[in-house]
Amino acid sequence: MSPSARRQRQAACPCGSKRPLSACCLPWEEAFHRLISRLLAFAARPRIHRQEDRAGALFWNTERPLQPGKGRAAAESLRFLEWFLHDQPTPRGSGPLLAEFADTAAGLSTREEALLFGLLLAPVRPYEVTESAGLRGSVAKDLLTGAERAVGPFGFAVPPIRSDVLICRLVPCGRLARPGAGLLVLPAASREELLAYLRTTYQMSRPARHVSLEDFLDTASHLYHHYFLLRGRNQGGRAEETLRCTPFAPGRARFRGKESRRIRAGLDRHPELERQAETGEEVRYAWIDLERAVTRAMVSIRNDEIQVTADTREDLTEATHFLETCLRSLVEFVGQEAAEGTDTGEDTAARRESGAPGTAFLRTVLDRWADSPSPLLDDRTPGEAARSRTGRQQVAAVWLGLERDMARQKRLGRAWADLTALREQLDLPSAAPPGPRRKRA
Repeated sequence: MSPSARRQRQAACPCGSKRPLSACCLPWEEAFHRLISRLLAFAARPRIHRQEDRAGALFWNTERPLQPGKGRAAAESLRFLEWFLHDQPTPRGSGPLLAEFADTAAGLSTREEALLFGLLLAPVRPYEVTESAGLRGSVAKDLLTGAERAVGPFGFAVPPIRSDVLICRLVPCGRLARPGAGLLVLPAASREELLAYLRTTYQMSRPARHVSLEDFLDTASHLYHHYFLLRGRNQGGRAEETLRCTPFAPGRARFRGKESRRIRAGLDRHPELERQAETGEEVRYAWIDLERAVTRAMVSIRNDEIQVTADTREDLTEATHFLETCLRSLVEFVGQEAAEGTDTGEDTAARRESGAPGTAFLRTVLDRWADSPSPLLDDRTPGEAARSRTGRQQVAAVWLGLERDMARQKRLGRAWADLTALREQLDLPSAAPPGPRRKRA
């Protein structure tokens, strides 16, 4: 985002809804930031942290153990974090660590839950940008299947250009898709060499005949990173992290103000602060990240009390320092504390039902799916949309995508769910209606 973050937030959303960005897809981006910060805190738990060395030796292709401060641990590299929690090889039926997190996570918002659902089902793929950034973002084509996706502007340090090769996990984020926590960008010249490398590795591994190239890569996605280390950097490729690396640790700081009118006037002058709708005697401000236009902290003023809340220690510390700097003698610091009711970070085993990790989470989400508003259906629920002919077609398309994702999960031996009951509940046509029966000769 440009420095005029407040103007960007009020501009029309790039998804084409004609609503302001701050009221359309931006809250989904903010929820994604919060979800990744939760995953960073989850990876820091002792039971999970002990597994990093073995996983890091495979991902970074080294025999040396991981050393803190080298930018390769899960707390330091979001690219490694995403692979470590989702894609590292596990025994069939055990499932990834991300699925364990999904079964035990508490306090997730509705958007965070939907993003986690999409993160669990989305595979890492190589994409070619077929249309550069426009009114509705970019268009990326899957190099393995040929399917195209609309990609929003979020998560890119530099907007991708036509023919760029993106290696990432595209996660549904509102009406558009955004790359996951990690992103590799390669020039167009590396496209054929990358595909040749993947096919050669697939043939040399001698997988069973029923294992497709796509399924093989879903269980060996570290090969993309190996290619980047071996050839991609020399070809001009770059590795990016699509958001800040800060673990979830919500807290609040309290100040005592002297002149509320002067305090509000002082806050209104700063471009980093966006005034929200007033509720009674309380006035709220969003403290904005000027680069990404997302909210980093909230400032609320009620009578002579000022409270700053944030989801990470880093954001809370910087917001507190910002407030003390811009208001100076008008406020007096009272204290800082952790938010009530937050996860203590205790190292507990996943509490799940029978089946692969993530099964309980998938079942919970799918049980509410028909009655949950979806951005892909103009914020209607699938049950509401299915009442019209056009809406039924849209719901059927979304359901078909879910069915394909579940089929891939089942082939990989991970958590999956049968969607037959959901299709019958919405009275959707079957994916492959039976043809006319042929007469025997």
